[in-house]
Amino acid sequence: MAAAAARTAPIQVIKRVWERIAPLSLAETAWDNVGVIVEAPFPDAEKKQVLLTIDLTPAVCAEALALPSCSAVIAYHPPVFRALKALTLSDPLQASLLQLAARGISVFSPHTSLDATPKGINSWLVQPFLANAASSGPVTPITDAPAGFEGAGMGKVVAFNAGVPLDEVVKLVKAHLGLEHLQLATPATPKQTIESIAVCAGSGGSVLRGVKADLLITGEMSHHEVLSFVAKGQSVLLANHSNTERPYLAAVLRGWLEQELNAEDKGWEVIVSKVDADPLRVV
Repeated sequence: MAAAAARTAPIQVIKRVWERIAPLSLAETAWDNVGVIVEAPFPDAEKKQVLLTIDLTPAVCAEALALPSCSAVIAYHPPVFRALKALTLSDPLQASLLQLAARGISVFSPHTSLDATPKGINSWLVQPFLANAASSGPVTPITDAPAGFEGAGMGKVVAFNAGVPLDEVVKLVKAHLGLEHLQLATPATPKQTIESIAVCAGSGGSVLRGVKADLLITGEMSHHEVLSFVAKGQSVLLANHSNTERPYLAAVLRGWLEQELNAEDKGWEVIVSKVDADPLRVV
């Protein structure tokens, strides 16, 4: 297998390995854009560094270009959602894609496949609460998931064995995400003891709509989505969009992907971007 892998373009190895982590068939089909976004025309099969990031920004592009053996950037958010009419250097994102391709660096995006897989981001988000869980499962199950990925689905809902004070839930989420501040919206008379939570990485308004849970945890919602949930008696905890996603890269994905790649052929190194960050900060 090692000899065959050495002759294979790195992005093809990543595509094959990814199906063991989060098959692309798990992704949303209506609007998402997952898989190979840019396939470098002249890859170097000896280059085995992979850079993980949530967003492909010009700073992340420069970071990838500075790595001595980078062959791929895995950007959780697809840098291209819709068809492009042109690729020019005047657009910062397009310039990044062109520079990476010119250096033999491909771009791959997993997005909602990584949300839905059983060991994905949403499962990681509820980890602090599993010791107290009476039940846990996806908000929207995927009934036709590939063999070995039973339990896949969008979002996660957890019912507790014993209620947890609201302020304690907030502390647990802050610690898990490594954040000092969150945004909390509660009904006029909030439940001070939380008996169930539902989570969705990123922007969870649509996934969490209609779910029965005392507290909804996500990255962001629109103003009117928050008002609607609060009017129904539910509390909402927001962390900013990518803050619910980024910690997973270092906590879970880096080691997992590196192990799977090295099972194909030795010498792979997976690196988490040092410059990728949520664009919003508290001031």
